[in-house]
Formats: sequence, C-alpha cells, structure tokens
Amino acid sequence: MSLVMPSPARATGNPAHVRFAPLAAADLALMHAWLNAPHVVAGYSRVHTTPEDVAAKYGPRIAGTDPISSYIASVAGRPLGYVQTYRVADFADYAATVGEYSEAVAIDVLIGEVEYTGRGLGPRIIAAAVAELVFPRSTAECCIATPRADNTASLRAFAKAGFALVRSIRTADGDVEMLMARNRDAARES
Repeated sequence: MSLVMPSPARATGNPAHVRFAPLAAADLALMHAWLNAPHVVAGYSRVHTTPEDVAAKYGPRIAGTDPISSYIASVAGRPLGYVQTYRVADFADYAATVGEYSEAVAIDVLIGEVEYTGRGLGPRIIAAAVAELVFPRSTAECCIATPRADNTASLRAFAKAGFALVRSIRTADGDVEMLMARNRDAARES
C-alpha cells in the first residue's frame, strides 16, 4: 500500500474551523447514536452498544478518572465527530505492541454524522486535533494512530493529515491495524 504525503499547507492549521469541546454527560446520547451508526460500526467499533455501555465506557473519561481525553468535534457549530487522545505508555499492552512508539500520544477519530463522511473533513479534523489537542498538551515527540487495515478511508485521512505509514501490527484480539506516525517536528515545519 502506498500512502501519499500531503503538502505541508494542507496538513496544518484549522482550515475546517473545527472546534473541540470536552466530552460531557449531555453528549452520551449523541455518542450512543454515533457508535451505532452503520458506517461507524463497520469502520470503527465493530459492535453495537447500549446506552449503559456508553455511560460505563465514557463516564470515567468525563469524570477525569480515565487517562483518555475525549472531545466532541464540531464544524460551523454542528457536532459531527469524536476525538480521543491518550499517552500510549498509560496502556502497557498497547505500548508493548507499538514498541518504539510507547512514549507517543495516540489519537482516534470518528465522524459520526454519515452525511459528513467523504467530504474531506476527516483529515482536517485530525490535523486540527494534532495541532490543538496533542502537541500543545504533551511533551511527546510523536503522535500515532492505528486504524484497522481494512479501513481505507481512515488510512487515507491520516495520511492526508501528515501521518506516515510505519508498519502493520496485530492487536490482542487478532485485528490487523496499520501503525501510522506524525512527528512533532513535522507539525512545526508544516
């Protein structure tokens, strides 16, 4: 698989005027709807969730007792996606899987509103999140993402946002994911 790196001008700034708000209890119904949307189940979660599942998983993040930082991404005032960031080192099994990237910050992104998929917003949300949520809030020199190998839309979005393909990895549950990385220096130069 060949990934094309974006021109620096396309990988920086916040051209989509994305705004990020910390995930709040009032967002749980929206998260439930997004996590059960067919395109999200197919490309991100692979399972349907109940409102109780969503509250159990995201409640600790809202309370600040979970090491994952969670955000709602909005464009033009409309909530349309979810972003989470976390220090890889906080998850020992994951850190062992990604090896030399164990000191990185990881990012996961989903666009929950299907009508906003395929419009080029994914790379813009990713680039804005890296620029606003990852590097300014950490000392990590690298940000990584591990989209599933069969999620070509996500792989393209991360590549357009300046992430380079490193290698494939196999998760504990047997999924094949593609380890992608973007260095802090590349973010500064963009």
